[in-house]
Amino acid sequence: MDLRWLSAPDDEVAEAMRTVRTSARPSWVPSRRKVLAHVNDSLILWFVCLVLMYFGIVTDGAGDGTVTPATIAGLAGAAVVLAVWLLGARLLHRWAARPPSPRARGREWRQHLTALANGFAPQPSGGRTFRALITEDAGGVLIVPRFRAAGVEFGNVVRKRARRSGWSYVAVELPVPLPHLLLDATADDARGGDLPASVRRGQRLSLEGDFDRHFRLYAPAEYERDALYLLTPDVMAALVDDAADFDVEMVDSTLVFFRRELADFAEAGPWEATGRILDGVAARIRRRATRYRDERVLLGDGGGAAPLRADLDEQPPDPRAPRIAADGRRLDVRDRRTGCLGALGWFAWIAFRAALILVPAVFAFAGFMSIVDGR
Repeated sequence: MDLRWLSAPDDEVAEAMRTVRTSARPSWVPSRRKVLAHVNDSLILWFVCLVLMYFGIVTDGAGDGTVTPATIAGLAGAAVVLAVWLLGARLLHRWAARPPSPRARGREWRQHLTALANGFAPQPSGGRTFRALITEDAGGVLIVPRFRAAGVEFGNVVRKRARRSGWSYVAVELPVPLPHLLLDATADDARGGDLPASVRRGQRLSLEGDFDRHFRLYAPAEYERDALYLLTPDVMAALVDDAADFDVEMVDSTLVFFRRELADFAEAGPWEATGRILDGVAARIRRRATRYRDERVLLGDGGGAAPLRADLDEQPPDPRAPRIAADGRRLDVRDRRTGCLGALGWFAWIAFRAALILVPAVFAFAGFMSIVDGR
């Protein structure tokens, strides 16, 4: 990885960004300033609701449909407060729309230029770009930042409902689909593990040597031999050397390395870790996967896929479209985010957000009508 932009002088970074003529942060990417502005808007609406409800109740209490001077004075005072508050809200929105602070902007520029220097295009996404455990969420995910090249992408995945936590990841496109395999790194056991879903224990497979000390392997039933074919001794050694603190998932035609920690790509560490994975273990797994075929699948012309045996590497790749049998496509996992509880949580979140606007609006209208009609 070419990391010179991470430590380059500020003036050189600014000049390079002027040459690139692009913004490092899309307008839709959430920021703390924008969140603060939206919260303030909600508070203004609730203020109007409470004021109108209060004076509506006071007016109704009289029962004669008249508005007293005290009510008029109270409404006038509330109107002054509201006017000042709206002016402040306008200034707050203008402040939220301003570019990030020079320090934050400089960090974004450095990671942006570092990506370009290494052949990756910064392309943040408002939704998932691949299917894996870390992108399965009823409320959706954001991938910010996201750096992409042909067949490779990496960055941070965050949930739309909880943006303070998420996963850093490296995803590699595989030449053929593979059985659903999951390697749970033991390095994070001290933190209670960080798999986004629980896996049925009966699918765990023990491998030779000390590999079990570093990873717990899960494979679909009757796919043990396929897992052993893919995870050769050199691949296992590369996993321990290059990705010991990453969980690994092979699903469909995607290989994903991930850990529950948002990476700061303005620092050298995440780039170096990504480089080790791409140049080391990911390349080995990709080469090994090239000749893999699921022998359980009968191809359209009635022929069987090439058998798994030791001399398979000496055979030419099967030109027919490879597939995975239904039993091997997905592990048996329990994911609270996409189950009934996850769906209920998502609907509750949507209802809560709607209530922040609809409830005060309805009550404010009712209070206003009480003041106008006096009944």
